[in-house]
Formats: sequence, C-alpha cells, structure tokens
Amino acid sequence: MDRNAPLSIATAVIVSVVGVFGLMTMPMGIGVYVDTLGFTLEQGNQIVIAEVAGGALASILAMFWINKVNWRYAILFALVCVIVGNVLTVSQTDVGVITAMRFAVGILGQGTAFAIGISIIGSTSNHDRNFGLVIAAQVAFGVVTLATLRPLVDNFESIGGMYLPLAALGVVALLFIKFVPEGPAKAEHLTSDQVSQSLKLPITGLVALLIWCCGLGAIWAFVERIGVAGGLDSVLALRSLSVSTALAIVGALAAAALAAKGVGRFLPVTIALLVQMIFAWLLQGEITFIELVIKASIFQVFWNMTGPFMMGAISASDTGGKVAVLIPAAQTSGFFIGPTIAGQFMADAGLSAANWTAVVCCGVALLIFIPLSARLKAAGL
Repeated sequence: MDRNAPLSIATAVIVSVVGVFGLMTMPMGIGVYVDTLGFTLEQGNQIVIAEVAGGALASILAMFWINKVNWRYAILFALVCVIVGNVLTVSQTDVGVITAMRFAVGILGQGTAFAIGISIIGSTSNHDRNFGLVIAAQVAFGVVTLATLRPLVDNFESIGGMYLPLAALGVVALLFIKFVPEGPAKAEHLTSDQVSQSLKLPITGLVALLIWCCGLGAIWAFVERIGVAGGLDSVLALRSLSVSTALAIVGALAAAALAAKGVGRFLPVTIALLVQMIFAWLLQGEITFIELVIKASIFQVFWNMTGPFMMGAISASDTGGKVAVLIPAAQTSGFFIGPTIAGQFMADAGLSAANWTAVVCCGVALLIFIPLSARLKAAGL
C-alpha cells in the first residue's frame, strides 16, 4: 500500500485517534469513576494516570520493534487489545483490577496504535500537512467525546457509557487495516558516524517538543482554576474551554494548509510560539466568560498550529525511523512534567506559576527550534 495514498493517510489518522483515547477521556474519567463506582478522587486519578502512562511507555518500547514487525499485524493486535480491554473494563468494580486493565489497554493497545500511526505519517512525503490532519482529527474527536460520553454514562449509570463506544470505534478501525503499509519505508544504510549525526536533529526536535508540551501542560492543567479564581464558576469555565477546544481545530487545519503550500517551518512556529507566550500570560486575573473563550481559543489555535510543524521536523530528520515513535511519549510526559513544575511554585506565586511556566517553556522551545529549522532548511528537509 502506497503510504502517500489518501486511504493510507486516512487510516493513519484513524489509528492515531484510537491512540489518544486515554488522553481524550482524561478530563471526564476521574468524575466517571467517582460518580458511577464510588471511587475516591485519588483512585480515579490513579486509573487515568495508569492508562496514559501505559500509552507513553508503549511509545518508548516501540523504538525496539517498530522497524522489525509487520505493521498490519501490530495494528490488528493493538485494536483487539483496545476492543477487548474496553469491553472487559465495563464488568469490573475493583479499583486494582481496573487500574491494571487500563494500564494494559494503554501499553498494548492505545500506545501501540499511536506509535504506528505516527510512524505511518512520519514516512509520508508531506509530514507537516499530514500531522496537521492528525491533530485536527484528534481535537475533533476530543470535542465529540467530551460532549457525548458523559451523558451516556449518566443515562446508563455505567462506565460502559464511556468504554463501549470507544470499543465500537476500535471495531470500525479494524475495517481499515488493509490500507496500513506493511512496514517502514526502506531505510538507507548508515555508518556509525552517520547514525550519530542522523540522531542529533530529531533528538533536538524531540527535546523542543517535550519542553513545549511542559508549558502547555502547565497552563492547561490549571486553566479551569484560573477561570474560577477570575470570577467564573467551574461550569462556565469548563464550558468556555469546550468552546475554545472546538475552535482550535482551525489551528491544525491552518498548519496543514500552510504545509501543503510549501511554507517553511520557521515563520509559522515562531509566530505561533510568540502568540502562545503572550496569551499564556494574559490568562490570569479577573476574567469574564467571553474573555476566557477568546483568550483560550487564540492560545489553542496557535497551540494546534505549532504541533504539526514540530512533529514534522522530527520525522523529516529521523532517517533511522526510531526517534519519531517517541513523539507520543514526549507529548504525554510534558503534560505530566509541566503541571508538576508549576505546582512546586504555587505556594509562593499562586496560579501565576502556571502562566510563568508556560511562558518560559514556550520561549525555551522557540530558542531550540529556530536553529533546528535553519539546519533542516539547509539540508532540504
């Protein structure tokens, strides 16, 4: 199957959406377990963290097998794990069993699917555009998920309202397996010195991605609290974020359009990161519902514009095909590390620690990315 064929790219997008099931259900997962099964907040948090951590670990482990196995078989295995794991979770009520089960779904199913989806996109000829399509699809899926799954849980009074629809989507994804390339594009043989050189650029890009995601995680974890501190109630703050998330699809689609026109990475990423720094700082103090919608929307639009170009830079420079599979791990890790860093300073600085962390991380990521983009342009990547 030609990896640049529309159906192959569409399949990679679908597989990548399956890969973020854990992340997209994270905002509602804790509440679902508390309200439906009577778990404590700590127990609910334990479950969702286990699932996301499993996905991140799968991305790291993929380095050792991604270029050695038939991707169609790997996708089949991952989707079966997602389907079976989600169905079996519905019948469980013990927190330990559910935690172990969700970790298994994360590492064997979602994380494995995400690694292959990213690898497929990374082996296409227009990484940046196709990563834009991936992010747009993931964001759209997140909006639909947040809008529909919690009502289903409440209607059926069961966690099946969250997991059975995801299992059904896994079944739908099975129909596209024949469009998955059987494996990576043929890699050129490199000397040890060439391998060392070939790793520098993608690893630099991965570091920039990780640091940037730390900034995103810092502001995103506390933005609802920032809204409440600014005078909104929690319901209105969350509603404003759902609106901004829906509007943010524009950023990913804009990145795809710019990449399709051959616009380089330097200007879009520089502008996008500078805008994020400005609006990360503006997201504090007294704030109305409309103000939060506008500020959060602008921040998220440029957030989703940045990702495709950063991910594309990593994939374009990853001649060995081993670094790009760490993209999901870098993203997920950033969303854990960033809030942790910000939290260390909140006793003294309050919620503004989240703003400062986001601004600094975006700035550092930009300083790393500028010379990287220049080197990639000089190399024709």
